[in-house]
Amino acid sequence: MNRSLFLLDAILLISFVIVMLPNTTGVALHEWISYLFLFPFLLHLLFHWTWIVKIPNRLYRSLTGDVGFNIVIDGLLYLTMVFAIVSGILASEVSLRALGFDFTPDPFWSVTHHKFSNLLFPLVGVHLAMHWEWIIRVAKQIAR
Repeated sequence: MNRSLFLLDAILLISFVIVMLPNTTGVALHEWISYLFLFPFLLHLLFHWTWIVKIPNRLYRSLTGDVGFNIVIDGLLYLTMVFAIVSGILASEVSLRALGFDFTPDPFWSVTHHKFSNLLFPLVGVHLAMHWEWIIRVAKQIAR
């Protein structure tokens, strides 16, 4: 199972990096790749669902140390990701028209999308750092 999670998370990280480079991919490819990014993102949430549903119980207890910090970072990361995704769809310049929607994006959503997207980099970095020991342990297992 760890190998599958590691592979999924590697795909998620690679697709995240590609999505975060709209100047390199161009706006159209950025939008379409972003839709594809939703699949590994949702699978990541699904595979970690057991941990996610335990959060309310942990919130009723005193949260200290790594667990509390991890819950805060993961919660902020999730909310920021949701806001970036929703605002990105509402700021669409290409994909919604290509799908047949008569749509003119409001500049507010573009600004909002850029702000939330820029917050993702440090949050993903901290998220990776919090799970670095697991990443290294599973990478070593796979390499054997």
